[in-house]
Amino acid sequence: MKLLLAAVLLAPLQALPVEVSSKDPAIRYVGRWDTRDPGGPRAAWAGSAILARFQGTSVNALLKFSGNDQWQVVIDGQPASVIVADPLKTVYPAGSGLPDREHTIELFKRTEPLVGTTQFLGLQLSRGKLLPLPARPKRRIEIVGDSISCGYGNESASQNEKFAPGTENHYLAYGAVAARELNAEYVAVAWSGKWLFGSNAIPLLYDLALPNDPQSKWEFSAWTADAVVVNLGTNDFGPKNPSEKEWTDAYGAFIKRVRTHYPQCHVFLAVGSMMSDGYPPGRKALSTIRGYNQGIVASLQKEGDRKVHYVEFEPQDQKNGIGGDWHPSVKTHKLMADVLTAAIKKELGW
Repeated sequence: MKLLLAAVLLAPLQALPVEVSSKDPAIRYVGRWDTRDPGGPRAAWAGSAILARFQGTSVNALLKFSGNDQWQVVIDGQPASVIVADPLKTVYPAGSGLPDREHTIELFKRTEPLVGTTQFLGLQLSRGKLLPLPARPKRRIEIVGDSISCGYGNESASQNEKFAPGTENHYLAYGAVAARELNAEYVAVAWSGKWLFGSNAIPLLYDLALPNDPQSKWEFSAWTADAVVVNLGTNDFGPKNPSEKEWTDAYGAFIKRVRTHYPQCHVFLAVGSMMSDGYPPGRKALSTIRGYNQGIVASLQKEGDRKVHYVEFEPQDQKNGIGGDWHPSVKTHKLMADVLTAAIKKELGW
């Protein structure tokens, strides 16, 4: 990966003759984008994506960065290169030397909101114009979570590495992998270190397109999830186990809030993969949160809500590698994606 990043950074930049506006109707935006700036839409949440189709041999992306974001370039469904933020640049090579035929390009935000915000200014093509994309997938998945869901450190060499944008690859995080396996459009509302409740809670940011801007309200009617996966608790249970009442009250309130936006969606209460009964010593965090979440599901199902479910990811195993600061590795994320894919298939019939 380091060699690939170096190649992208050192590649000679050649401006391409055909300019494509970010407002071109043939461009598809996936995820939460803030469109208030006439210069182009902005994205902060990991997993935000841009898709386009063109015919030709080269394509450039026009991007303006605030922070140190990285974007995965995907050509014809295959990861091709990584765009790394450079404060001195707005034009980035996204594909060159391609066969002269039709291609699909996807730009996928690998990094989470704490790393930065990116504004998309448009594309440059070697010739022609954008072509129509295939129909959007009908299935839609939303992930709500913390660093695990972000893919924090999943490409780190070991647990001893600290956070760096280059080792957070949301494209290989479990939610994104599961969405591709299920042919579903994907939205992530995740930020490292966030809790379910309290002053540092992810629900405080849930209604925002740009989580650092309280004025950037997200319009939920623009995109309706079929399945919402909530994977929170690792940070809440870090200092101590919350009481069952405060946990279930907070979780119940958030589920009701999700239901106001997506009345017919399936909600999955997920646990894992960084929790265990062995750490912190003497405190059974995994057993406790398992019991709390299973109790919430049982209670809601007893009340008639058959679209709420429990899913548990196995605690990470060192034989599969450990990511930065003890986070899941790419291999562990793939195992988590397999579990989530099976759960969604079972409950939604996909």
